Amino acid sequence: MTEATTTLTRAAIDGVAVEMTDKEFELAAFLFRNLGRLLSRGHLLEAVWGRNPDLATRTVDTHISRVRSKLNLRPENGFRLTPTYNFGYRLEKIDPSESSALGEAAMSPA
Repeated sequence: MTEATTTLTRAAIDGVAVEMTDKEFELAAFLFRNLGRLLSRGHLLEAVWGRNPDLATRTVDTHISRVRSKLNLRPENGFRLTPTYNFGYRLEKIDPSESSALGEAAMSPA
């Protein structure tokens, strides 16, 4: 992925529109506005859904999975959306060549 673009109502990857629900779009936009920052599930619930951050829910995790899949947020495409156990998520912009070099190093015999 060379470019990720967001507007008020749609997302596009390299100029190709991606269908997203309103909440998926709001979550993706919030993650991109906070690129590199570790965001708690509670903060995401409050910021995107306007909900009490103390609620026990899998809503954030489910939507994160959908956003990751729909926007193809993978290291080989220049983005990494990683979970932090029992806390939240961080979206990072990375150099795709670094991810392929790490993958090759992991696959080579010791």
